[in-house]
Amino acid sequence: MIRIFTTVIITSFLAGQGFVGQQFDNGSINYSDRKIQATGIGAIPDIALTNAAQARRAALRIAKVDAMRNLVEIVNGITVDSETTMSDAMFDDVIKTKVRGMIRGAVQVGDVKYLSDTSIEVVYEVPMSGISEIMMPPPTPVSESVGAGGLESGLSAPTTGAVTGLIIDARGLGVRPAMSPQVLDQNGGIVYGPNNYDRKYAVTNGVAGYSKTPESASKDQRVMGNPLIVKAVATAGTNKTDVVIGNSDIMKIKSADSSYGVLRDCRVLIILD
Repeated sequence: MIRIFTTVIITSFLAGQGFVGQQFDNGSINYSDRKIQATGIGAIPDIALTNAAQARRAALRIAKVDAMRNLVEIVNGITVDSETTMSDAMFDDVIKTKVRGMIRGAVQVGDVKYLSDTSIEVVYEVPMSGISEIMMPPPTPVSESVGAGGLESGLSAPTTGAVTGLIIDARGLGVRPAMSPQVLDQNGGIVYGPNNYDRKYAVTNGVAGYSKTPESASKDQRVMGNPLIVKAVATAGTNKTDVVIGNSDIMKIKSADSSYGVLRDCRVLIILD
């Protein structure tokens, strides 16, 4: 039976790290560090066990099964792009099989907690890169417009004066985080989408990063140094994940990509409320 989780969109700092995502009763989706976590609870089963160690092992197995079940439900809440959530995608049997296989590889994080009622609590985690690998379209040719000053895929130290990334200030627009957001112009044309970036890099590091303040955004390794900063003017899509940029800023973005490969290398960061 599917359980209903309480969910809140959060753009605050948890444990000293930037958190942009959803916090559920039994886990979280973190678009900042691209991790999905779920908590599982295991009570000591009502059976005859020879000793306390066996009882704890049995409770631990139950807690892991509970965490795996919760992970499946939490993964369903991931927003893929402006029109799709993982809940929508899981109607595809191939995707469902791949996702459940990926979840079976979840790893335990943190220590086992022994609760006062003798039950056991564990936390299991899967990387969002696993979901991205399943959901992201097959590789497509990346724009050949990157000039001689373009950077190789990955975050490299820029030369003096180089544009090191793109920061899009989308505060006040109600933009929501997603695995694969797009940047559009005011005519609906795609400025930044699957044809603009390296798929392998996007799977590993994410199509875009998220932050809640200009200060934390400027310190993010994805764009740190000399980022181009533009203001979003609107959001787009049913899920409100795509950002619209004023047409006056489009040439600045294209120039930065042509010279320094900022779009190809996914060096894009969006500031949310």
